[in-house]
Amino acid sequence: MAMLVVLALGVASIGAWNIWWFTQPSIEQSRARLDINTATVSQLTALPGIDLATAERIVSERPYNETDDLVEKNILSQATYDKIKDRIGSKQP
Repeated sequence: MAMLVVLALGVASIGAWNIWWFTQPSIEQSRARLDINTATVSQLTALPGIDLATAERIVSERPYNETDDLVEKNILSQATYDKIKDRIGSKQP
């Protein structure tokens, strides 16, 4: 009985690994900049230092001409902006 449990756990973990592996973004996707004028709250919260409230504020204060508008509008601190500035972009509205 214990052997069946171990076998079932092994098969489940392999299945979970395959699901995780296939849902990872491609290299091209991970290098793409997130447009702060069109990104969803969910996409924004995936950035380091961006919590739900901050992501909602980013969305509500749109449009942005430049990414540093996030600091100028006091939405992000300079330190948080510095963490994500290479991962975001701002297409002209």
